[in-house]
Amino acid sequence: MIYLGFPTSSDIGWGVLGKEVVLAMAQLTEVGLLPQPNDSQRIVDEFDLFQIRKLLVKPKKHGQRIGRFWKMDGPVIQIAQGAVLEPYVPVLAPPTDLGFAVFEPNILLPSVKARIRKQYRHLAAGSSYCADVLRQHGFTEVSTVLHGVDSKLFAPRPERRSFFPEHFIVFSGGKFELRKGQDIVIRAYKVLQDRHRDVMLVNSWYNGWPQFRDTMSASKLIRYVPFNNNDYVAWINELLTSHGIDIERVITVLPRPHRLLPDLYHATDLGLFPNRVEGGNNMVLMEYLSCGKPAIASFNSGHTDILHRNNAVLIEGHRPMERRSDDNELTAVWNDPSLDETIDKLEWCYHNREKLEPLAQRGAADMRELPWRRVAEQLLYILLATANDVR
Repeated sequence: MIYLGFPTSSDIGWGVLGKEVVLAMAQLTEVGLLPQPNDSQRIVDEFDLFQIRKLLVKPKKHGQRIGRFWKMDGPVIQIAQGAVLEPYVPVLAPPTDLGFAVFEPNILLPSVKARIRKQYRHLAAGSSYCADVLRQHGFTEVSTVLHGVDSKLFAPRPERRSFFPEHFIVFSGGKFELRKGQDIVIRAYKVLQDRHRDVMLVNSWYNGWPQFRDTMSASKLIRYVPFNNNDYVAWINELLTSHGIDIERVITVLPRPHRLLPDLYHATDLGLFPNRVEGGNNMVLMEYLSCGKPAIASFNSGHTDILHRNNAVLIEGHRPMERRSDDNELTAVWNDPSLDETIDKLEWCYHNREKLEPLAQRGAADMRELPWRRVAEQLLYILLATANDVR
């Protein structure tokens, strides 16, 4: 049996990835899903829950207690989470056979490197960007495993968009934080709005983590006011209004189950993703492309694994943006997309909608080459190869 330490839910990116990988790998081999720490399981889809429950195992039935840790009787794959690559299931005895890592900092502090060496035999990086960062810091046991997408759920639709068909609707998705670039979206969309009366904005920016949401205070493009009440929609609308956005042409979307997202994407005309850094490949962008929808996206970090000039409108101009810790230690240098180029590309898309269709078709075709089963197969292959090396 192979033991998996993954979050599983239908409402956040890591949870969706974990759920899809766990279910796909269960079709390939016998797996046991380890309990999630602190009862953090957030499955909101009953169909997923029905399948996941059958895979849950308890460490005490399949492992040996070693001090405060559990040593499982088979190999382990678990998430190496966050900027410091912490093990998702901390009660497992190191080293974990295979860690799956997605992170944004491109400068690894000595303490982080020491943790990695102790904690993992091998790391599967969720993008070429992360794999390159690890190798640049001296790690050799590294592979790249790109994210997947459910192209049956997220698929093109033959019928024309019926929601406000006379408007040009821009979609922006991803947690509201500095690295996701919603400040660039606000500024660029404001220009388009002022030029054309038929444009609308649909935003899906909910972020339940204040420590990430408040990174937007470092933006030089907008005036950020922290969320300080219980009405998220009112907060976003007030933020937009304060920057000259006509709220009568805005729809602010709250979190919804994963299975309902295709309807959201298909209600829009163009995705806008001027992200500053993606440790993975940006699941929302992949889903949007998979639906056969055209997108403008920054060409940096994890985006470069899935984008090219034939499947998206690329933002290629960037300037370096330093990120520092609370004690002013340099932790990353991100690629800050050009606002002027974003505005120009947005305006071009507005006037050249017929030229977007070939890009959208190619984007959907490219995403069909990245099923979740492929992710599970690659992780399983790396795990078995690593185990052979150990022997």
